[in-house]
Amino acid sequence: MPSGAIKNLLYRAALPLSVPPLNRNLFHPVAGHPLNHRKAFIRILSRHRVQGSALLLSNLQSDSQLLADSALAHFSPAEDTYFRVASITKWVTALVVMRLWDQGRLDLDQPVSDYTENKDLQTALADITLRHLLSHTAGLTDPSDLEKMLLNKTPLPAVVSPNRAGAPGQAFRYSNLGYGVIGSLLESVTGLPVSRVFDETLFKPLSLEGTLEGCSLPPKRVMPVIRLLPRQQAVRITSLGSKPLENADPLLHYGHTAGSLYITSRALASLLTAFIQEDQRLLSPKARSEMLRPHGFYGSISPTLSYGLGLLFIQDPNLSESRIIGHQGFAYGCADGIFYEESTGNMMISLNGGGSEARAGRLGLLNRDLLKLAFRKELPSWNG
Repeated sequence: MPSGAIKNLLYRAALPLSVPPLNRNLFHPVAGHPLNHRKAFIRILSRHRVQGSALLLSNLQSDSQLLADSALAHFSPAEDTYFRVASITKWVTALVVMRLWDQGRLDLDQPVSDYTENKDLQTALADITLRHLLSHTAGLTDPSDLEKMLLNKTPLPAVVSPNRAGAPGQAFRYSNLGYGVIGSLLESVTGLPVSRVFDETLFKPLSLEGTLEGCSLPPKRVMPVIRLLPRQQAVRITSLGSKPLENADPLLHYGHTAGSLYITSRALASLLTAFIQEDQRLLSPKARSEMLRPHGFYGSISPTLSYGLGLLFIQDPNLSESRIIGHQGFAYGCADGIFYEESTGNMMISLNGGGSEARAGRLGLLNRDLLKLAFRKELPSWNG
């Protein structure tokens, strides 16, 4: 994916030259509430070369879903299609943690070294709390070969120790490794593989179609993901999700909770709706309040962005007068987003099997364009 201002500009210049626009005849009719700006949404999806998308808008009273065929992956998404939602997994990981916090099984401000009996891991995680990990303020950076370390079964202490870049609580550093550590801790506390922790803590109680184990899903129900630039072959199940997590192994299972969730668009919409409506079957008011409090700021690179516990906050009057809350996900070529307006509860979920990864600061341009159209034009027009 593009990183840095110059690479991002080169990516944006190369995209229209290297990736042909989608055939607009491939877009399916809208289901649910009719879209008043359907052609504008199609132009955005086409301009960003979005492959196999599910776009869902809702004002909590009614919703609309726009599907687009994938010209490259030859796959048409349906309501029961599973998408690998990349870093949107972090929000769901935070929900699992906060549900366990509600149950008194976890403490946000207790040193996480207390949750493991491994001496090397205790040393590596010294002074770090769950609050630090959830808010990307643990002082951890991501090694460039983190995925290779996971696949090579490098023990977690050997990954954490050389990648501590500062004292916990001093700076915001977005860290996949930090969220991976949370998965390790969940296994240490429960004695279960992290996939079962998610199943028993969240998915089964709320009857949601989601899993951390892509290998457990019928391949035909999984959206293939393809990177547009440089062009790569479509992937359904990543290497990390290709094997079941049969037993807990906290020293090795530090990858799934950062970005390996497979979930349907409808299940994700149900989960977000429960969060927006403050459904206490999901979280207590105190747990929800903790998640919604800003803990870290992106600074000059993205002055409109801040971060809570597993949640990205956007305060940009060009997109909405309200604070926008949610998360975005980029991995293997997908460019996903799940967001809602705090003042109205209007929400937008955009999932796909590939699309432009260009960004403005740290906000994906695809997400920015969709948010502006959804929250400035489309959803307000439903009330007219």
